[in-house]
Amino acid sequence: MPADTSYETIREQLAGMEEPIEKMILGSMNEGVMTLECSGVIHTINRAAARILGLEEDELLGKNFGVVFSYEPENAHFRTIVERVFDHKAHTNRKETRFKRRDGQVVDLSVATSSLLVDECIPGLESVVVVFRDITAFKALERVRRRAVDHLSHELKTPLSVIEGSINGLLNHDSNPKARTKTVERIKRNLKRLRGIERVVEEILNPPPYEPRNVDIVDETARILEEIAPQFAHRSVKVTLTPSEVEWTFVDPEVFSLVLQTLVKNAVEVTPDEGEIIVSLQNGEAGLLLQVEDRGVGITVRDQEFLFDGFHHTQETEEYSTRKPFDFNAGGKGLELMRLKALSEGGYFRISFESDRCHYIPTALDHCPGRISDCPHVTDVTGCQESGGTTFSVEFHSTAKG
Repeated sequence: MPADTSYETIREQLAGMEEPIEKMILGSMNEGVMTLECSGVIHTINRAAARILGLEEDELLGKNFGVVFSYEPENAHFRTIVERVFDHKAHTNRKETRFKRRDGQVVDLSVATSSLLVDECIPGLESVVVVFRDITAFKALERVRRRAVDHLSHELKTPLSVIEGSINGLLNHDSNPKARTKTVERIKRNLKRLRGIERVVEEILNPPPYEPRNVDIVDETARILEEIAPQFAHRSVKVTLTPSEVEWTFVDPEVFSLVLQTLVKNAVEVTPDEGEIIVSLQNGEAGLLLQVEDRGVGITVRDQEFLFDGFHHTQETEEYSTRKPFDFNAGGKGLELMRLKALSEGGYFRISFESDRCHYIPTALDHCPGRISDCPHVTDVTGCQESGGTTFSVEFHSTAKG
């Protein structure tokens, strides 16, 4: 039968493979899998497990589990889940725990264990299986929803309260012309803030048309950077446009300006004083490729999944405060990045990012002093640049989208 012939062919192919099919299956899994001998020695580890735990495979294979994971007191619960199997020789349903990696990043894990029921310890026999999933994104989503409500409330409540108080002051017939002028200006500033939120939301819901035309992109980029430079003149952050072979290219100049200003503003706000931001232009596969690289604080693993979600800020709510635009750690509504995501999904461009959190401040509750020379961990600018940072890449389409 043809089916038998096909089956035999597959068996012959599998038999000729240098690597066992079981190992290939383990290597392709997204879940981390680790097997241990009864003595606690790690017998098997797949790539996903090493990646999730932030270790190399050769740091785990053949090593004693208790010794390998004894370095971090915060991982005591993770160790307990696994070690209990040796004592009770029973299956463990999914248990959630947090794991602190060696680089300081904290991930949420769902862990399940099982054991081979044998009466005596047999060296070389894989008697315990540990399977775990990285559920950091799922846990972060719960946190995002809670913080989004807090953030939205903050963004609307603050200017509305200021306006309300200011109007009450005017209604009290304050006769001091200077005080009345200051009150009116305060009302105008906060109305502008509310209008800004309204404008961004409108652009997210109803994106403008994408109309590319031939643009001298190097001159246009230099012009935009020069135009926005006064807005962060109070910061000692350098923005450098690298030399480029790209000259004229098809792009929508309004959309390009929006993207560039958003990413530079974001970069300035996460870069400590005395730092530098690099803007580069290249030819991509579909059109112009813009990259904005900062060597700032970087984004934690827990926040990267939801960076483009509106009202998602990468500080804890109790740490959050809205400062002036372009201030270090200014806070921001998060709507600007959400707007870029909406334009990307509309086919205007492709946007992506890569980020490494500064390893001296691994969590959102850790603080950067805001000036490189004030950092106790580095001795110069180079030390700061090597500690972390983020690069946004945007590839614009050279044709209009229908």
